[in-house]
Amino acid sequence: MIAIIKAKFNSHITDLLEAGCTEYLKEQNRNYKVFECPGAIETVVYSKALIDTGRYKSIIVIGAIIKGDTDHYEYVCQYVTHGISMLSTQYTIPIIFGILTTQNEELAYKRAALDQMNKGKEFAETAIYMMDAFNMIPQPGLPK
Repeated sequence: MIAIIKAKFNSHITDLLEAGCTEYLKEQNRNYKVFECPGAIETVVYSKALIDTGRYKSIIVIGAIIKGDTDHYEYVCQYVTHGISMLSTQYTIPIIFGILTTQNEELAYKRAALDQMNKGKEFAETAIYMMDAFNMIPQPGLPK
């Protein structure tokens, strides 16, 4: 089962990313469950909570951080990037960084629109690839 954590902030973007992601997972007959949280910052602790359940083989984190007129953008990007990368190195579960970090709304939309480059599909492809790759790693105590 794949967990998808979607930040609701900038939902006009994250909803499109989710649609591309789930559409591809359905095409590939993969089971998934979508969870929502307020914003990108909350995706870090939500990822940790879902890892701790042991129920998921991969986590796709979806969000959109769009630069504004203050330094807040840099702090949020830094926090989320650091948090997700720390989880990725501490736990043996693929965590797909599906957080768009763009200079403006137009760039975010181009990366999310279903009729353009929708990165949501790419996030799903990466999750499947990494789950399959992890399944190829020999487990301790099992024959190779």
